[in-house]
Amino acid sequence: MSGVADEVDEAKEAHDREVVRSVRQQAIATAKAADITMTLLQEREALGMFPKIAGLARKLHDNATLQEKFEKIVVFKRGEDTHKRRLDRRVPTRWNSDFACLSAHLFFKDEVKIFTTSENKMSDYALTELQWGLAEHLVPVLELFNDLTNVFSQAEVPLIYKVVPMLESLEHALDRVYNANDGSPPVVRIAAKAALQVVGKYYALTDDNEVYRIAIGEC
Repeated sequence: MSGVADEVDEAKEAHDREVVRSVRQQAIATAKAADITMTLLQEREALGMFPKIAGLARKLHDNATLQEKFEKIVVFKRGEDTHKRRLDRRVPTRWNSDFACLSAHLFFKDEVKIFTTSENKMSDYALTELQWGLAEHLVPVLELFNDLTNVFSQAEVPLIYKVVPMLESLEHALDRVYNANDGSPPVVRIAAKAALQVVGKYYALTDDNEVYRIAIGEC
């Protein structure tokens, strides 16, 4: 059974990677037509950001000695009374863990900078200034999904009839990110476009969903 499950998981991962690649290419092409382009450096920096952030959190979680050294820096910077002393890990099975992981990294920005420059062999996890800037712009976007995840994670709440209004709200918010002229990095705007394409796909599926229609009729 485990072998079959592994094959299914691998097949799903392969499918997901292909979907991401396809949506990403479409978003880049659409954005380019609207004069929103990113350089190869910006793309490379964006792709390298999360592996560093998630990698450092995992490294500290798995190594008590390194975690203790990090906590000493936190206490030095924030005092003994500080309660949060750990970076949040990225967990693939938790939809909002990207937001938690990135938010914690920004929260401990000074401590992370000190740790990755002073601790031997941790420099590979140091973010560039471009990546720090990208992270700061990305957090509010991920927060949109975090808020929805928290709502849909509640128990004993009649959520079916709320799906379309929430998708519409998310769509409008992502559209504002994509069309923003506030200096947002092109890669964030292109990512918003990719998300819009996925949201639009699932939004369209609600037209054929009988359960949703029944729920609307009973409200």
